[in-house]
Amino acid sequence: MKLDFSSYPVIDHHSHPWSKDTKEITKELYISIMNMGGLSSKEARDPENVAHAEFTPMGRQILHLLAKFLGCSSDLTSVIEARNKSSRGDYRRYCEELFKDANIEGLFVDDGYSEVSVASSLAKREFEDFENISPVPIRRVARIEPRFQSAVDDSKDFEDFVSRFDDSIEYAVRNQKAIAFKSIIAYRSGLHIDKPEEEAVRRDYAISKATRIRDVKHIRDWYARRVISKCPELGTAFHAHCGFGDVDVVFDKCNPSQLYDLLKDQETWKTKIFLIHGGYPFSQEAAFFANALKNVYVDLSEMIPFASIPGAMEKTLQILDLAPPARVVFGSDGIVIPEVHWAGAKIGRQVLENTLAKFVETGVYDEDESHTAAKMILAENARRIYKPW
Repeated sequence: MKLDFSSYPVIDHHSHPWSKDTKEITKELYISIMNMGGLSSKEARDPENVAHAEFTPMGRQILHLLAKFLGCSSDLTSVIEARNKSSRGDYRRYCEELFKDANIEGLFVDDGYSEVSVASSLAKREFEDFENISPVPIRRVARIEPRFQSAVDDSKDFEDFVSRFDDSIEYAVRNQKAIAFKSIIAYRSGLHIDKPEEEAVRRDYAISKATRIRDVKHIRDWYARRVISKCPELGTAFHAHCGFGDVDVVFDKCNPSQLYDLLKDQETWKTKIFLIHGGYPFSQEAAFFANALKNVYVDLSEMIPFASIPGAMEKTLQILDLAPPARVVFGSDGIVIPEVHWAGAKIGRQVLENTLAKFVETGVYDEDESHTAAKMILAENARRIYKPW
């Protein structure tokens, strides 16, 4: 059977900003973001890398969608030329047309960047600058790690560090209107988050202060738990990067199953915790938590649109096999150019249409229930939980 969710708006639960300097793009820039590891501008000129990145599932499916939207041939040169012709006059208007086409209601935007060196890091972009160019309302998701590193760098001793860190968390909500905090601890010391002793945290503080080293587990476990404990009072959610990312992730400790001790701890149950990227590709582990624990949610970003549509359907089926639709939210992990956010919404609907059709065909849901589930995942859950606008 065929379901049609095109009329339902999308709230993108997890995305990143683009900047005005992408008003015109090159083939090299497009290619550079079409694989999970990313490419430098120099790497994107290497014919071997071009053959790789241009033909990733992400690269092809976005290219075909853009060719249809722009009314041009689906070769890369034609798409980039047509895109730049449409965007170079009035970039904001072009973005508005994109987002209207994908029926995107708003974006939740990670305000972070790589605070210590990584193999491929995003340039720092000011959230306020993005507010001025976004064609839809946006809300801040405050990344913890840059705030942690600033508190370490600016502090004179451990007590001063704790005070500065706590102040930065409260400032993000009181003054910057953050609706959630996000941690990329999966890129630093991994997702197995213990309850460290203060002495161990103090030792890691001294190491962090002297070296800015990434892998200081005790103090990172400390800040994750500290922020989670503050979220109910501040009225915010907690987002944890789970699963694959770029090559800097702590590969053997990025499976959301590593969060078992943290998530089963009743001290965390008052905080709404979102497993970002659906734990991709460890989707069943993420779905288990969203089923078994009443404060855990799953975000579908990254596998939509980074994975192929069939692959994303398989993982979304695994998620919805366990996680009720009320615990699942759509996201794109849109990055660098607005077309990724746009394509994420288009592909996300297609993935849900095909996945939920299987639920109807097999009698899990009736057709009305499949539409209810889609509306919840695409936007209604985000509206209910965050009341963003």
